[in-house]
Amino acid sequence: MDLKLIDRILALGNLIGQAKLAYIEANTDLQVSSWNKGAAELFGYTEDETMGRFLDELTPLTKRELTNCKTTQFITTEVQRSDRTIQCEIFYAPIQSTKGEKFGVAVLAKDISARLKEKATLKRHRRNLSQIFEFAPIGFFHVNSENNIVSSNPEYAWMMGYESSTAVVEQVSDFYSQTFFDVDRSEEFKFSINEAGEVIRFRARLKRKDNSFVWALCYAKTTQDESGRRNGFNGFAIDISETVRAEQELKKLNEKLKMLSVIDGLTQIPNRRKFDEYLGAEWNRHYRNKETMSLILSDIDFFKLYNDNYGHQAGDDCLIQVAKSIQTSASRSSDLAARYGGEEFAIVLPHTDAKGAMVVAETIRKNVQSLMIPHEKSKVNDHVSLSLGVATVTPGSHNSAEGLIAMADQALYAAKEKGRNQCVQKIEQ
Repeated sequence: MDLKLIDRILALGNLIGQAKLAYIEANTDLQVSSWNKGAAELFGYTEDETMGRFLDELTPLTKRELTNCKTTQFITTEVQRSDRTIQCEIFYAPIQSTKGEKFGVAVLAKDISARLKEKATLKRHRRNLSQIFEFAPIGFFHVNSENNIVSSNPEYAWMMGYESSTAVVEQVSDFYSQTFFDVDRSEEFKFSINEAGEVIRFRARLKRKDNSFVWALCYAKTTQDESGRRNGFNGFAIDISETVRAEQELKKLNEKLKMLSVIDGLTQIPNRRKFDEYLGAEWNRHYRNKETMSLILSDIDFFKLYNDNYGHQAGDDCLIQVAKSIQTSASRSSDLAARYGGEEFAIVLPHTDAKGAMVVAETIRKNVQSLMIPHEKSKVNDHVSLSLGVATVTPGSHNSAEGLIAMADQALYAAKEKGRNQCVQKIEQ
């Protein structure tokens, strides 16, 4: 025999062995003449157990199939063993001489159970992923390199106001212009996906088909083709509209609570806390700018006698009217009128010199008196009146906000000592 042919036969046998293929030969009577290790592992018989036995008794192939075999045939079938069932692929072909004379049959078989199991597992995984894609309460989508949405799930279609996933694919031809409600957020998303290759926790308003919007939290990550080049990105969006609405309501509530914390419940003008905060802030600002500011402290004359005579309900009504008048009189947006305590009110006058402060104080006094609130127990007037103390300083290292309050309080005391229903001023020397 040709040595090269022998070498080729040996090489082929080695390859078959390495590939763990079952190789069998039988004569024309179908008696086994060759049974390799792979065949033993697949069909469960050793070589010694098979020699001389009929091939159709040892394999799933029938006598008719083997006898009538004239060309290479292929089947996928099961091998029933005592310990298990094996799925396999079997090739069988006639062994012929160079003259075409058949003198046997050869069988090549491979166990494909693992491959079929992997295929079934992969199919199951794909089915599970498909179910997640279809029924997840999160909008999934894929955008290609031309910025077209090429796939989406029903949740994304619903979120964006389209009747179906197909409609999204057909109608969204430019992801960025048709998806984002705000242009600046669109540009920011585009920059992030192009530069970083991903977008994480991107909060934006997404434009629905009818040009309304939905708040969403978006994620995205680029995808690549077989060559490693970017070919688009996968993304998903979570509808957070309810969360945003709750946040906005909470913000409004916090603002309301904050306002209530600095507003006097009875008079509805700023309270002592707001006065302290505002005076401190204005003091620091005037200190930096070396500017003059003023403060007025006022007191309703003989208010205890008013309460005793008319009752506390009437006293509350009186405080409300006086507070409103004082607030209206301090008319600049930078002026702050506050209830300082009891029947006492304070007015902070930024950028106001002594002369201007006295004008404001006198205006307040006259406006309150013009309310003509009867006060028959007053010892200075038949109607409710105010005594006012005015102080003016230029904040510096030698004085303080507390000192300004003390000056205004001293001026108020002096107004009361002089007979009430008047304004007295103290100017820093």
